[in-house]
Amino acid sequence: MKLFSLATALVASTVGLTSAAPAIVWKNGSTSGPSHISEQINTRSLMASTVHTNSGESSSALAAVVFLVGRDADGSEGLGNLASSGKLPGVQEKYGSADSVHHHVNGVESSRTVARDARSGGFEGKVVEVSLSEFNRKLSSIAQNIAESEGGEKVSKVEQKRRRDISEADVLIVTVSPNEDASAIDSSIVSAIDSSAVRNVILSSIRSTNEVKRARKLAVVDRFTKSNGSNNRSARASSTSRRLEDEANNENNQNGENNNGQEAVEGIYYVNMTPNIFAGLLFFFMFAFTAHLGLSCMNMIEGQDVYVKKMPHIGREV
Repeated sequence: MKLFSLATALVASTVGLTSAAPAIVWKNGSTSGPSHISEQINTRSLMASTVHTNSGESSSALAAVVFLVGRDADGSEGLGNLASSGKLPGVQEKYGSADSVHHHVNGVESSRTVARDARSGGFEGKVVEVSLSEFNRKLSSIAQNIAESEGGEKVSKVEQKRRRDISEADVLIVTVSPNEDASAIDSSIVSAIDSSAVRNVILSSIRSTNEVKRARKLAVVDRFTKSNGSNNRSARASSTSRRLEDEANNENNQNGENNNGQEAVEGIYYVNMTPNIFAGLLFFFMFAFTAHLGLSCMNMIEGQDVYVKKMPHIGREV
């Protein structure tokens, strides 16, 4: 039943909405069932409401761990495929103890954008992007109460700086590839949920390639519509300085123009090239064809093959 609930929630999030990215949130100490939230929320608001610092907690504890499942080879969303195929049994068992399930989260395009939104959401801690193996090493170091930077093996300065940043991090953005071992992914997520050193756990997935393209096209159309509306409002504001007799006629004309403009915006379609670019391509192909034809004709001109110093007399055969 939990398998069906988890798979159904993820499929409804990714299929029902064009720009949906699901996010399951576990909070340390929360025992109530998950609350399903279908309202649209962006990544910055989600991180701001989930990630927070608490002075009473240990300094070694993590404020949050965000697991981001990457895309499949065909560009589709990876978390829904893992859940529907039953490769995350531990996560399915923990699904009933989740705090909330967000079905529509905007802005989950990569681990870098999620880390940027976490930093800009008012969180003063340190946010670091890590891999699954680095997270497991961090969690084991917290359990053993030792620093990651310490150790007997010799590592490079870059690796030392990397380990120091991870040991000082408050929020970890774990990038998970769907091609990795599913049992390792499942055990890492369950370990983060059960660990007392992790206050919040977020499981989400990077949106598919098609969803990102559709969202960007909708953003372009929305920005174009807003810019056109602002131009119409500025035109109406400039007409207030005219005489009162002409203002009524101008308002009627402007209302008609605005209606025509809105109808024109509704009928706008975005193409791959402008008329000028298309005309330039046609001219280039015509020029290339003409040049090839001219050079071919010049190459067909032939002259005499034998040259003599004294030409034969007129009327005499050669």
